[in-house]
Amino acid sequence: MPRPQSRRDGGSLTGVKIGEMSAVAAGGVLGTLGRIAIDAALSGTPEWWGAATLTVNLLGAFALGVAIGHRLGFLSPALRAGVTVGFLGSFTTFSAIALFLTSSPPLIALAYLCLLYTSPSPRD
Repeated sequence: MPRPQSRRDGGSLTGVKIGEMSAVAAGGVLGTLGRIAIDAALSGTPEWWGAATLTVNLLGAFALGVAIGHRLGFLSPALRAGVTVGFLGSFTTFSAIALFLTSSPPLIALAYLCLLYTSPSPRD
């Protein structure tokens, strides 16, 4: 079994590069702030409609599709991780979808799922 690299051996801690870890953490903070901003901007909409959750998940899924489709090759691996895992991972959260679906009337939840998962992707 290979031994994890030490920080002196290659700038990693148990195989995770410190730069990538920092970029994911920073991206996570920014994604969370973006999520809060969307929630605040759409606070006037009826809660049962889930406008904020739907908006961030559609925007985030589209952005992730663009990021993966174009491979973000011009960015460093750390910055790619910060954008995809950090920012988009915290901006769009499965837990928010789960909470919305379990607290919504069944027809609203079904309509939400249909809209979310049948929306065209950037590659269509």
